[in-house]
Amino acid sequence: MPYRAPVGDTYRKKSPFEGLFEHMKKVRECISILRDGLMKYIEGEFENFHTVAEKVSELEHEADLIKGNIRAHLPRSILMPVDKRYFLWVLREEDAILDHAENLAQLLDLRHTNIPDELREDFKEHMNLVAQTVEEMEKAVENVKDLIETSFSGKEREESKKYIHNVHQKEWEADQKRYEITKKIYAIEKKLSPMDEYHLLKMVDWIDDIADHAENVADWLRAMIAK
Repeated sequence: MPYRAPVGDTYRKKSPFEGLFEHMKKVRECISILRDGLMKYIEGEFENFHTVAEKVSELEHEADLIKGNIRAHLPRSILMPVDKRYFLWVLREEDAILDHAENLAQLLDLRHTNIPDELREDFKEHMNLVAQTVEEMEKAVENVKDLIETSFSGKEREESKKYIHNVHQKEWEADQKRYEITKKIYAIEKKLSPMDEYHLLKMVDWIDDIADHAENVADWLRAMIAK
């Protein structure tokens, strides 16, 4: 009788989760580079920001290739350990983080907008909170692997819920900072040119969008483990 690999081996060989984790690493690297570049941008160091925008675009493209490979090799005849729809939504929201990071980097590269002194620390804190939201999201995604390997054990499920809660908490903190910055921009709008005001508002919105999509990842992870 010909040898047949155990079902567990088949899952390991064809599991798309390794691709998801690889995609997530691109997200992490992208946001790290964007954060470092933005900190200099906020201080008025515009000269080398184009290299940040180029690197972010490069990482977004690399992640797109990973995403395409994942979708092309999703199991069709073999059951996945989680709902395939939820898996694809997690991937889609991870990808949205990269898209927004690229859009933001390109916007900042197209127009160098001076950040008023009274807003600089707020912008830095906001970007840090957004990056922390993504970091918590990464922990939540990584924990899914442990959850699957332990057949959705109670302990690992609770760990996942904790990480998901942390994502929501950080996203909420980022939202509060976004509101605070927006309020300050309107308070000093007489000192700003219309285009400066527009770009400052656009910046804070697009920075915050990154945290929103990280929260969406957490929401789909929660749906994924609720089995």
